[in-house]
Amino acid sequence: MIRWRQQRDDKGIVELVRTQLVPISPWQHPSGSRLHYEINRRIRRGATLVVAQSHRRSPIAFLHMEFRGRTLFIDLLAVDSRHQNRQWGTALMNRAEQYARKKGCTLSHVYVDEDNFRALRFYHNLGYYILRVIPALKIIEIAKPL
Repeated sequence: MIRWRQQRDDKGIVELVRTQLVPISPWQHPSGSRLHYEINRRIRRGATLVVAQSHRRSPIAFLHMEFRGRTLFIDLLAVDSRHQNRQWGTALMNRAEQYARKKGCTLSHVYVDEDNFRALRFYHNLGYYILRVIPALKIIEIAKPL
């Protein structure tokens, strides 16, 4: 079930970031309470969708997005490794893009770590294309018209 983030989801979202995103990131990240603080600060901007199973309160996946003018920015997307390859990431992206269109957005942007080939393939399959590579930041900027 996909729904909007509730405050009780925050601990589970931080855990998904810690277990699914931090290990594959080329950057040094804070740990413990500092990571919790940073992620909570980030998700209070924009909007966050979560996937939660009816028998489990903690999210198994989430997507955080922000809006700048008519552009949707996908900030964070994570799916628990035990629930990957079940189309949750695709469903979250479809819902976010649909919401952005209703808000008048005409473009979606994502920044992907340059070595995250799995994410690049995922976004490519959703219709995203490479805008530019930013070697100094170790990221690739990709986009898709909405």
